[in-house]
Amino acid sequence: MGIREEQKQQTYQKILEAIQDLVNEKDYEAITIREIAQRAGISVGAYYKHFKSKDDIIFNQIHKSYFNTQETIVPQLNKKTGIENLEIYLDRQYEILGEIEIPWLREVFRIYLYHKVDEILDQNSVNYKVILNILEQGQNDGSIRNDVYKEELAWSTLKCIIANFYSFCMQNGNFDLNKVMKKEVFDLVKAK
Repeated sequence: MGIREEQKQQTYQKILEAIQDLVNEKDYEAITIREIAQRAGISVGAYYKHFKSKDDIIFNQIHKSYFNTQETIVPQLNKKTGIENLEIYLDRQYEILGEIEIPWLREVFRIYLYHKVDEILDQNSVNYKVILNILEQGQNDGSIRNDVYKEELAWSTLKCIIANFYSFCMQNGNFDLNKVMKKEVFDLVKAK
């Protein structure tokens, strides 16, 4: 990585940390780009070299999550049964999103669901396709119920996962997300 690219990454990280800190102090809607830039120690112009708007940071975070799914999680889905791979998928999603502070994660979900719900709940999304493949494997090996079409089951599973993360954020992390999410998803998909 060249010096320029390294500086760009450092500035990006400063912006991300600044907005996360500010979200812990005040309502997201009240935060201005000027405040983010000031907290990050950069100019407003430097901010706009990275993002078009305040919400653009959030859209970028979600796309980063899609990349993490494709690059980090998919290679680990190598177990014999679909239910085992589903457990790995849920654990890794929890680990990735669990590293994000709840106030920031809440804003990511809130803004993204408000502005881009058609992308997060999309049958062309990375997560839907990964879940669909896992469920297809499970229906073939008998670990996933086969009385429902895999597409319908994948769609319901994706919505269940998103609902659990959103509920976790809205309740300020007051329950064991991984345990609750696994139970609800497995109750939904596991072969009886």
